[in-house]
Amino acid sequence: MDMNGQGVSESDLIYHSLFIIGQAFQVILCIDALYQKNTAQLISLILFGLLVVGYGGIQLQQHLILEQIGCGSSEAWSPIGSEWEKSENGQEAAIGYFEKKMRPIEYSIIGLIPAFFFALAFFAWKIRKQFAWDNYRNFSADMRVRSALITTSILVTLLKLDFYFVFSFGAQLIPSQKLQYEETITETILVFVLGAAILCLALVAVYRENKYLMGAFLVCGLLSEVYFIYSLVKIAKPRGDGNDPYQFTRHFLVFTTTIAAVLCLVTISVAVKCAMNWHKDILIFDSQEKKSRKNVDGNTTHDLPIDQGSEEFELDTSFQPHSKNALLNNDNRRVSKTDVWTIE
Repeated sequence: MDMNGQGVSESDLIYHSLFIIGQAFQVILCIDALYQKNTAQLISLILFGLLVVGYGGIQLQQHLILEQIGCGSSEAWSPIGSEWEKSENGQEAAIGYFEKKMRPIEYSIIGLIPAFFFALAFFAWKIRKQFAWDNYRNFSADMRVRSALITTSILVTLLKLDFYFVFSFGAQLIPSQKLQYEETITETILVFVLGAAILCLALVAVYRENKYLMGAFLVCGLLSEVYFIYSLVKIAKPRGDGNDPYQFTRHFLVFTTTIAAVLCLVTISVAVKCAMNWHKDILIFDSQEKKSRKNVDGNTTHDLPIDQGSEEFELDTSFQPHSKNALLNNDNRRVSKTDVWTIE
């Protein structure tokens, strides 16, 4: 097998690995959404599942393309086992034998993925009634804080999706030298290193609610968006059949790069909204810490974490947030109205 064939074989292994990792990542998103009771993350789980369905369709088409290069040339046919003749007839017999074994598996996968996606979407639609946005409405009586909480939750969810697709893009560049991509090994390493650094910077900025760190992330995000658009144009540019390094990998690269570019743009937009909230001194984690300290000092019971605990309030008919009794603690001390958890 020549260098190009080795690159195609390596790419096929990477694509199957990413496909498996995508399923595992989907399970992680599901468990995290159920644990956090986060509606935004539940929606992202469905969107990611839809992308996995599209990925599976491309995977089937990619198999057909890779079979052409792996089995199309009779000159390169060199069977290892003695059961196949070293001739064109032997090659056709081997192709037919393995097609009968692989095709049912491939089509079963393509059929099962959409079926499970629709089941997942159905149950997510049912669960969202329990999560709903009440989890956010219960966090604070201040409408600005509620809006900021939703924005922050969406941003954290987008960063999780960015993590998968950025590293998926970087993984597909690994066989760049063997396939004679225009990308270099240095560029591939930088995608992994800088991608991890930028995403970590964003997470630190979110949990510290630091507008300056978020500003640095926005600058890096804009540069990343320019890079993804440049890469997409370079990959999609038409070339001659004899000089096209992306001939066997273009579909996957275009799919991943497009998703990464769109996610990057949406993430930047939501991050700008978060930075504007922090600039207006509308804080989430800081206000939660202050609320917890007041609850401890005042011996109150309104100390539920973000995105959790709305069901208890919804099921407790004795909880009346607008009554006078709800504003008094055990020592008959009045609590500020801004610290009252409300349900609308």
